[in-house]
Amino acid sequence: MVNRLKDLEIVPSNQSLGAEVCGIDLAEDIPGEVVHRMVKAWERHHVIYFRGQSIKDERQLEITQWFGPRHAPYPDMPILGDVSQPDIISISNVTEDGLLGGGRLEPHQDTVYLPTPLAGAVMRAEEVPKSGGDTSWSNLIQAYYELSPGVKRRLRGLKVIAFNPYAGRSARRDLGGGQQWFGTQDSTPHPHPLVRIHPPTGKKTLWVSCLNSERLVGLRNLDVGHQLLSELKTHVDQDHLYYTHRWKQGDVLIWDNRCCNHKREAIPEGQRRVFYRSVIGGCRPY
Repeated sequence: MVNRLKDLEIVPSNQSLGAEVCGIDLAEDIPGEVVHRMVKAWERHHVIYFRGQSIKDERQLEITQWFGPRHAPYPDMPILGDVSQPDIISISNVTEDGLLGGGRLEPHQDTVYLPTPLAGAVMRAEEVPKSGGDTSWSNLIQAYYELSPGVKRRLRGLKVIAFNPYAGRSARRDLGGGQQWFGTQDSTPHPHPLVRIHPPTGKKTLWVSCLNSERLVGLRNLDVGHQLLSELKTHVDQDHLYYTHRWKQGDVLIWDNRCCNHKREAIPEGQRRVFYRSVIGGCRPY
């Protein structure tokens, strides 16, 4: 017998977020009560991971849908992936269809430029470099609650706009690779609350993406808005807000995009990294 509730163990990282899920074989059948407990762990810890797993694409998609619906692509709006907007993409510096290359990735949330940004993502590690390529997630709920009362008052009613790094004049070709689809037209801006609610917990989260949060809406003085956004980007990128994951072959990791930034260290030249990512559909931030 495997995957019994009594075998399940959630081991927190003792950092600002993150927990390991032990006693589970994701390739085998898992009772609903165990799935429910894992989803609750994800909502609480925001990043959960499983070591030593062996699953394929179809099973990864099944697991992804435990945490929310499939993302419905916008046909005219590119995200990470080729023009087909596939359910699973290769995050790799060596495969023909691999995306994101081997460079350092700045702190960001995925698809914050969409009307309905992703709720999260699932990543499985097939090949892991001997060094480099670690991924870190920061806790944007904690980041909000660490703001002073005065700053919190300043943020009331403000919205933030992020640019699409795969479209128009804002395109970041260094973030592509392989068969990445880059749109020729600028994406329509979609302002979202600067302080949004994390739906599972009702807690407030500071919705700032260091990579591509571009401007604030709701301040008359543009210079003041630019300075405030710069200060908030620095605030959410503090070391104590992060959990850093040192990948191992067979890892499956699930993160909550609604309350986390994530960033990646560069991968040393000549080392292989092959990961596969699927995503969890989200709602309009509120």
